[in-house]
Amino acid sequence: MKPLVLLGLVSLRLSATDFTITIIDEVRQPLAGAEVAATLSRSNDPRSSSMRSFEGVTDDAGIFRFRAEDDMCLIRLRANKAGHIEADADRRHGLGFPSTPHHTLTLPYQTKGVPLAFKEVRLFARDGLFAPNTWVGFDLAKGDLVAPRGSGEISDLLIWNEGVQVGWIQPKEDLAILRREPQNVRLDEAEFAFLYGAFNGLTRIRFAPKDAGILRSPDFWDYSGLKMPPRAPTEGYAEQLELPFRHGSPWSEQDKQVGFYLRLRPRHDASGKLISAHYAKIQGRIETGYGWVAFRYYYNPVADDRRLVFDPERNVLGPTPGSRPGLYQTQER
Repeated sequence: MKPLVLLGLVSLRLSATDFTITIIDEVRQPLAGAEVAATLSRSNDPRSSSMRSFEGVTDDAGIFRFRAEDDMCLIRLRANKAGHIEADADRRHGLGFPSTPHHTLTLPYQTKGVPLAFKEVRLFARDGLFAPNTWVGFDLAKGDLVAPRGSGEISDLLIWNEGVQVGWIQPKEDLAILRREPQNVRLDEAEFAFLYGAFNGLTRIRFAPKDAGILRSPDFWDYSGLKMPPRAPTEGYAEQLELPFRHGSPWSEQDKQVGFYLRLRPRHDASGKLISAHYAKIQGRIETGYGWVAFRYYYNPVADDRRLVFDPERNVLGPTPGSRPGLYQTQER
């Protein structure tokens, strides 16, 4: 019996999983000769000494293969090739326990950045400019709400925000204390509820001119220095995007891995055919709740130029005098 028990232990120890890492370019073609480095950790032993690394290059099908014991989990995955932007994925990008043995990473081509208008937009009703239950226009070229709420001239985006109170964000006993605080005494019930209430609702982003619209990016590479394909598509734009929100509804890191292309300021010929437009992108999740919306956009000020890879040293928008400089700064392209 002892030899059989020993054989069983050896078989258990040798039980392993075959991993396949596929590397492709931005048009989904396999990349041969890409360098890949995979880091694995044991599920029952978090010490760094228990980690293992596997390194190699992809074959003609763009695949790197390796085998690891069943109790090991992939926690970091890196890939690079000359002429392409490297990838560096970790737990934020879907790796971790339980482990998935098959992964695909995209290495976009190195693309030269161009001057774009970049801004991190944060609109809050408490600032007195953004308002629920009304259409509010935003000018991407100016980086501001349209007049009279701001200096904007053209409503590239029309934003509608609505909500219904479903409770409070503080316990009942704390609300009574908050109500007596000096900064809250002067507030009416609606204003107090806006600050401390819990709301469910909806934000709409609308594009009024014919052929203007929004399109969700078919790809989003959060592990890459270039998050989205470098050129805006020519077709597929919708005139409105709806973003429901619910108090207490959780969201994950994967929810942030999304982007949108925008087609704006369309011009038409006498027959109504689209002949010109501007293009932009919103990179990352559009965050919203009752009385607020936040997003990060890149706008190309050159008509018919669909290039949307940003040169961080050439923001044509700002910062403007008196503005917060950080809203105009990013290293993301």
